Amino acid sequence: MLKIRNLLKRCNLVLSCILSFLIGAVLTATFSDDFISKIKSTKDTLPKIISLKYLALNADEPVSTALPIDLQDEASFKEDPLNIHFELVNIEAEKKVELTDEVTDQVLSDFQNRISPEFAVPEIIFNQTKFWFKVYTEFDSNKKIIHDSLHPHIIYDIVDVSEIMALPTRAAWLNVEKAQKIVSKRVSEIRTKLKKMSKKNEKDMDAEELGWLASFKEIKGSQKKIILRASQNLRVQTGQKDFFEKGLLVSGRYLSGIEEIFRSHKLPTELARLPFVESSFVIGATSKVGAAGIWQFMPGIGRKFMVINDQFDERRNPWKASEAAAKLLKENHMILYKNWGLALTAYNHGPGGVKAAMKKIGTRDIGKIVRNYRSRNFDFASANFYTCFLAAVHAQIYRDVIWTDRTTESPLLYSTTRLKKSMKPAEMVKAIGFTYQEILLYNPELDRSFKKNSIIPKGYRLFLPASSKLASVESQNAQ
Repeated sequence: MLKIRNLLKRCNLVLSCILSFLIGAVLTATFSDDFISKIKSTKDTLPKIISLKYLALNADEPVSTALPIDLQDEASFKEDPLNIHFELVNIEAEKKVELTDEVTDQVLSDFQNRISPEFAVPEIIFNQTKFWFKVYTEFDSNKKIIHDSLHPHIIYDIVDVSEIMALPTRAAWLNVEKAQKIVSKRVSEIRTKLKKMSKKNEKDMDAEELGWLASFKEIKGSQKKIILRASQNLRVQTGQKDFFEKGLLVSGRYLSGIEEIFRSHKLPTELARLPFVESSFVIGATSKVGAAGIWQFMPGIGRKFMVINDQFDERRNPWKASEAAAKLLKENHMILYKNWGLALTAYNHGPGGVKAAMKKIGTRDIGKIVRNYRSRNFDFASANFYTCFLAAVHAQIYRDVIWTDRTTESPLLYSTTRLKKSMKPAEMVKAIGFTYQEILLYNPELDRSFKKNSIIPKGYRLFLPASSKLASVESQNAQ
């Protein structure tokens, strides 16, 4: 047995040496000596959100596999090995004051008049907005909310899987699978109970069934049909509180700059909170269908406002994407009768789809559309998009009422400049006087160019720290 252990140790040592040699060879072949030395020299000065572990180039391993298990469900990441700025920081959950129904109702009613009347919560979708407010502020990702898909605020049960997720295991997916089975079993139990309940008289119902029946009172129709329909509309929503709290922290870097961009377009600054719904300000967020960045632009609509090609994807730049979002939202607002509820829903569903909904329902009232319209494309996500936005706006703007810890990251103040000539990354770094990491922090879309050492064209717009002499001198001519 001892001989076998010694043999295994020697094998591990040999493999480690070979791996180190191969990584070194890849780095040497891919990047200049200047690039590598600059990365090493700045190791101690990197912000916490950047980690050198992502510089271990392995084209076969997605960046997401390096994330802590508890973060992998929160965002998807492109298979791009140099996405060092895509790391999420583990943040302790913030201390929360007791969030009673009364406090929640006060916040959603904007009791301190902090929010523009344009974004007041309509009565018809108040309960639906309240559901999403609780998803963001009350339930963390270990809480699985079993609710009605047509009436999201009707909650049947909340399954807490935290104990299962905390069980010791060699493979985290085993705990995920166990949790999913328990939640699925509970959904099945509720569905069966609702079907049986549809055949009962009220006097024969138990306490749980009577509670569900009370929540159905707002729905028109025969009791039996309502209950049977409810059994077919069960849905599970994962809580987002911990994810939202991470967004509150990280958003400090970008929110003031985004608000300034929206002011420059004469748009309400409340709109700057939409990334809480889209990505919770995760710079590297990528959806399964290809939407990317904090504003989750799809490639097609993104190319209308930004450069998206094999070298640059400006959807990754929080400020360039924010300028694009401002233009798109302003366009939607003009097309859709200067109604922000319609314009924001169109951000998710498109102006044509929203106009089709208006025509079908016969109204411009976004509340009535949200409650009464469904189509093959206007699904759960589209019907809940505006209420998610309203919930996020109120949660962020009333953060001091909801959370006792209001720590946030310092703003990344910036100026802009344009390259006077085409340059390779090493030449640009030397000319500008910033490290690769500093440039990536402000211009995350350049990661591919840095990785491939490809030429960045003349006139390319860069974002640089506001304290930069170069930025302050040239920013006047950069716009």
